[in-house]
Amino acid sequence: MMIKFKISDYLSLRLEDGETNIYVNNKLFRQCKYLLLKIPISESETDEEINSIDEAIEKLNKTFNSRNNKSISISPEAQFWGHCSNLQAWYENSYNTCLSHRNLAFPLLKELTKAGDKSTKKIFKDEIAKRFAAGHITTIQFLLYNDYLNYLSKEEIECLLDESSLNLIESIINELKVLWEDSFKNYWKIINILEIMLSIALKYNKNYFFPIIEYLPEKMKKQFVKKLILYLNYKEFRKYKIAYGKFFKFFEKIIEYLYSKYPDTVELLEGGYLNGIMSLDEMYSIGSIITN
Repeated sequence: MMIKFKISDYLSLRLEDGETNIYVNNKLFRQCKYLLLKIPISESETDEEINSIDEAIEKLNKTFNSRNNKSISISPEAQFWGHCSNLQAWYENSYNTCLSHRNLAFPLLKELTKAGDKSTKKIFKDEIAKRFAAGHITTIQFLLYNDYLNYLSKEEIECLLDESSLNLIESIINELKVLWEDSFKNYWKIINILEIMLSIALKYNKNYFFPIIEYLPEKMKKQFVKKLILYLNYKEFRKYKIAYGKFFKFFEKIIEYLYSKYPDTVELLEGGYLNGIMSLDEMYSIGSIITN
């Protein structure tokens, strides 16, 4: 038995063989795997701690593939109507991406726009800018890794980066302070932040490295600089689709700045780490200089 629920002329859900499927313009978009919590509108507007579904899931130690959901028995019909309720609320609130998980909200908005839904064209761009400017690290990472900023014009990107600079720098510094309490355990999370900074610098010519280093607590600066030098040296520049000369010039500028400010980091060169003797991941695996 199939049950169909229409949200708009372009968006609908169907319960097919016990599975909830999302359709865009009558074409299968995605199967709904998990029923996510939603934030009541009245609470999301006033709550200063949790401003989106993404933040709520992180704070509650849940993920989109949460194993905890397996222990909860919900009938396919109940799941279907739960998904319908969530997406209906999302639609009625002008596709506010804070009310849905980013892994669903942004791809779905993109698909609706591609399908010809004129009401989503401006909203799609506005939501990208709004969520980036909010400074939530994992959401920014998601937007960058999936090239969502490329849906904005060059002028819009420049304006967004200028207006959100202080907020983003503050968010990154605050996140680094927390992660640095156990930098070995949080190795990959720190690397993800470096990746965000490098991606913005190479793709959009906005260098946040220098101000972030300047505002870091003194006790963190030297070790952060070491980690940054090692990370940049082994980074694969080709993924950014830029000329090698541009990457080399950027790398040279960063290294020149770091060595002029922190000359004792020259020891990394003397140890051979920048000459390919040992990779960054190999050093991490044996607990070498990165964690000293």
